[in-house]
Amino acid sequence: MQTIRFNLSEVSALVLKKWKFISIFTFCSLILAVIIYYFAPKYYKSESIVIPASPVLADKERLFNHNIQNLYSIMGNGDDIETLTGIATLDTVYYRLIDEFGMTTYYKTTGKDLAIKRKKTLKLLQKDIEVSKGEYNQLKIIVWTKDKYLSMRIANRLVELVQETEQGIWKQAYRTNLDQVHNAMQILKKDYEDETDSITSGHASMDKALFESKRQSILEQIRQYQQTENEWKLAIASTPAALYIVQKAAASAYHDKPLLINILITTCLIASIFASIAVLIYERKQLS
Repeated sequence: MQTIRFNLSEVSALVLKKWKFISIFTFCSLILAVIIYYFAPKYYKSESIVIPASPVLADKERLFNHNIQNLYSIMGNGDDIETLTGIATLDTVYYRLIDEFGMTTYYKTTGKDLAIKRKKTLKLLQKDIEVSKGEYNQLKIIVWTKDKYLSMRIANRLVELVQETEQGIWKQAYRTNLDQVHNAMQILKKDYEDETDSITSGHASMDKALFESKRQSILEQIRQYQQTENEWKLAIASTPAALYIVQKAAASAYHDKPLLINILITTCLIASIFASIAVLIYERKQLS
């Protein structure tokens, strides 16, 4: 049985001998790659970079205790980055982007109804948005679209939605505490009215003194609840930032992919290797 021997010097000589064919094939491949490049869709990248704020700042006591403000850093940590990342990749957040920017029209998605169109659009949008954790506790949001201004607007809006969602969670906790304080204060007010009625209903002087003491105690509790209620209202009105913007997304001056130089280099390498292999296979008898 005849075997085929591959000698490096013979292979090199054969490749050099067929350099014209390899060069022509590579050149034609480059021309085809350039034609495809000019007809291929161009994508623009916009990038936003944010860092998390410390959740300690969400404590209402920060408004009244300066020691708390000075004790903790305003910057969050890795766990806070994970929280922001989770919010930034929520389907509900993406659906808001889809509705606000008309992404079903942009992607030209089809379906029996709007729900199916939005579901298909969601998958396409998720591929065009990259959310990642940076090296220095940064959250990077990169958006790719065929419209450079659309990429910029989506990236910046996504940052806003993450901010609004995180602040909304804090505000909901504030409102829950405010409602609890308000309900407790209403109960105390009812008790205060009952004690007042007892005093004016003609009890003995000793009973009146006892009721008056109890009424004053209730009144003091009501004052404390009112103060706490005002503190929660102030906390709602002055909800701290959930993140800080390090880099706001801007419109790209030129499309970011595909890049012609990368296409040409890749095509040149692949075409030359393919042509060389084709030559070796065709001329294999000469290497036996």
